Amino acid sequence: MRSAIRYLLLLVALFAISFALPRALPGDPLAALASGGGQDALLVLTPQAHQQLLAYYGLDQPLPHQALRFIGEMIRGDLGYSISASQPVTRLILDRLPWTLLLVALSLVLAGVFGCAAGLLAGYRHGRYERLSAVLLLVGSLPDFVVGIGLILLLGVLVPILPTSGAATSFADCGGLAIGGCAADLAAHAALPVLTLALVQLPAFFLLMRAATLGELGQSYITAARARGLTERRVATRHVGRNAILPIITLLGLRLGTLLGGVVVVETLFGYPGLGELTYQAALSRDFPVLQALFLLGGVAILALNALADLWRRRIDPRLRAEPAA
Repeated sequence: MRSAIRYLLLLVALFAISFALPRALPGDPLAALASGGGQDALLVLTPQAHQQLLAYYGLDQPLPHQALRFIGEMIRGDLGYSISASQPVTRLILDRLPWTLLLVALSLVLAGVFGCAAGLLAGYRHGRYERLSAVLLLVGSLPDFVVGIGLILLLGVLVPILPTSGAATSFADCGGLAIGGCAADLAAHAALPVLTLALVQLPAFFLLMRAATLGELGQSYITAARARGLTERRVATRHVGRNAILPIITLLGLRLGTLLGGVVVVETLFGYPGLGELTYQAALSRDFPVLQALFLLGGVAILALNALADLWRRRIDPRLRAEPAA
């Protein structure tokens, strides 16, 4: 019950933040539209057209009225109409969502698998992989755009083996037998953004898995498992790894927020047409409906995944099932 109340209060706070953040930006959306800050060409708005747009988007109303309108629209599932793109916000998000999901899913899988495997090995063979820990700490301390620029220079300029912008080759023919070639083209364009996000996320998984492994090695059940004659590989994978993975489940939900923030930087850097680039374009054009929807949906996704992570941990760990939900 307390957990449900906590998530409900967080949802209320999320509504407030999603409404307030776009309006905290300097400038006016219609002024940005008239000056060419949106996606369309430069527009000349007459005073009558300006007033009609203000009334249509409710921007001529006091902030409390705008907030109530925003809450009502979100509850009904109406994300509104983009000011700069002249399209429903729902369509904009659905068009961009698959690209961002591709980057987020692949980068989390790469960071989680390789980070946990390296952390388990470094913790189990304590003292032999200190240089690896130092390198990963260095990479993890670098901003997303620094890692991305470094990969562009290395794999896009010095050794030009991967494309550095876009999601696909323009005018590529994906009909008939070319489908396999187009899949390879999509993978090549996604490689650098995915690698950037994975490298930034990987140190957190590595360090947490290493610390959890070191903690599990001192437990009495490890000594008992070895006394039963189990091989070291079985002890590491079936006993140490299984228990050390529990904090990683929580980390997955926590890192998602950081990852969504990194997507904005990485997609803008690589010109990748996902929700991150849409957020950047909407911020430039002060597109309140798009920004509100993106902030709210991103926050709801983080809350939902954290709740699922809590449930998953309780399902895996019998000790947590016996505890009352906090």
